[in-house]
Amino acid sequence: MPGRRALLAGIAAVAAARRGQAQTADSAVLLIPGPEDGRFAAIATRAAAGLARNMPHAVALRVEALGGPDGVTAANRFATTDGPDGRSLLLLPGAATHARIIGDTRVRFDPSGWIPLVALAQPVWLVGRGPRPDGAGRPVRVAIGAPDQAEAAAIFALDLLGVPATPLTGHGPEAAEEAFGADRADALLLLGPRPALRAAALGAQPWLRFDAVAEAAPPAFADLAAGMPASARDAGLAGAAALRSRGLVLLPALTPADQAAAWRRAAQRFAEEDAREAMEAGLRLLGPAEAATLFAALCPAPDAIATWRDWALRRFGARAG
Repeated sequence: MPGRRALLAGIAAVAAARRGQAQTADSAVLLIPGPEDGRFAAIATRAAAGLARNMPHAVALRVEALGGPDGVTAANRFATTDGPDGRSLLLLPGAATHARIIGDTRVRFDPSGWIPLVALAQPVWLVGRGPRPDGAGRPVRVAIGAPDQAEAAAIFALDLLGVPATPLTGHGPEAAEEAFGADRADALLLLGPRPALRAAALGAQPWLRFDAVAEAAPPAFADLAAGMPASARDAGLAGAAALRSRGLVLLPALTPADQAAAWRRAAQRFAEEDAREAMEAGLRLLGPAEAATLFAALCPAPDAIATWRDWALRRFGARAG
């Protein structure tokens, strides 16, 4: 029958068109800190694959590395993307937001309005020899990297708590552990998986934690700072968040609501799928809601930024920029 043949032909044409649409993927770019084979490459590749496979339509999400590992160059480029079309994403490390807080002159980005999707967070503990001091006695020697790095949050926290501290700068993670083992330092930061086991191996006791979830943990800085002036509390939490954040995937401000919602749903499914694997590695993969909380801590109000800069000037003689 001609009518039946026409109907079947129409159905076949629609099916073919749909197959063609499925084979044509939208293109998108995830901009990450360089270099191409740097420490963000594996995180970005996994995030790009997880987000893309959970989108309601086919998306080819390409990873592009730019600039150095602190992420400032990548964030600057992201801030100048052509438009919020849902095809540009950024992997932002905590170091980039800390550079903004301290007034690094390279920073040209304003993260206001950027939309968090997922984040990979790590535990951050301050551990030391014996129990945490109560403020009496000689200053404790704390091994950190540099005054302009987020590790200075350890000194900031001890100052707020009234514990005299002497920063020993120039110590990366391995050098800090060596200095502690040789009794040249009394305290150090442990960043990354299984801090309780690592502290025990060093013969150190937990003093403070800067992460959100306990692992038979010491007191949280956020809890101890709850009664302090908001600007000081938020400045300390911003430094802590910069230490915790291994990378946070963001959309531009003003991304259309329907596109942002699709990316958020994909991000939530990805976080649920990969949460166990992240936990087994001693990390946390945060979905959109928790990622937004972390992002808010990374972007404190101007008075908190001013508090950090004033403190850094007094403590280290470090001026903004």
